Amino acid sequence: MNIWGWSDFIASREYEPLAVMIGVFDGVHRGHQRLMDTVLSKRPDMKAAVVTFRDNPKKILHPLTFRGSLFSLDQKIDSFAVAGFDACVLIDFSQNFGTLSGADFLSMLADAGVKFVCIGPNFRCGYKMDTNAQALVRVCERLGMEARIVEPVMHGGHPVSSSRIRNAILEGRLVEAAEMLGKPHTVEVEGIVELSGGRVAFGTKADAILPPDGWYGIIIDPEAGRVSIRASARVEAGKIFVEGLKNRAAERVAIVNVVSQECKEK
Repeated sequence: MNIWGWSDFIASREYEPLAVMIGVFDGVHRGHQRLMDTVLSKRPDMKAAVVTFRDNPKKILHPLTFRGSLFSLDQKIDSFAVAGFDACVLIDFSQNFGTLSGADFLSMLADAGVKFVCIGPNFRCGYKMDTNAQALVRVCERLGMEARIVEPVMHGGHPVSSSRIRNAILEGRLVEAAEMLGKPHTVEVEGIVELSGGRVAFGTKADAILPPDGWYGIIIDPEAGRVSIRASARVEAGKIFVEGLKNRAAERVAIVNVVSQECKEK
């Protein structure tokens, strides 16, 4: 899968005709997977691409209320590559991009050779979110693009969303989060510190979503291609502490289930 920056993508028509889905896609959950299937169904008549953001726009626009990311950028890109997409277009959300109207954004996609656009029902884009899903369909029709609004995947009577999954993880409801994600919640780890007693500590990215401090069942390197290890670990202060793992590096850790959580006085 090729990775394109926004400027390079709109200057090229290499993949015309192109089917795309647009969004943040944090966690690449079951609802996102439905959009992915819709876009990939356009092959082989069209190439398939994802148009997404290098960083979550909420992190830039609302840093004080931003609660963190379910996936790192590498995790998102890996998910799209495994699914079979031809390209991923990364937008650097900036003040200039943030002032672009939804109609202008879609016009640039059309000029880049996009012929099919797939979104969810709560999609909004453009300056001050001026274009919702229904307006996008009308603009795309004027620009000669087909647009499709894909219905959400439901869980517990409500649509699956990244916000619901974040809340579930932050409250320690990991089984519910996994059901909405379609997989256990997995974080990218960086750095390993060997501690006394055969323990190691994995660091996590600053905006990674972790459950409350406590003990959890984990899987180290759950993705295919590496030898996975099941273990118990303590989550505390943004780190994951594991016993009996000396000299074992890791890339990702799936936090599967609760063993015990801390009770804190309010």
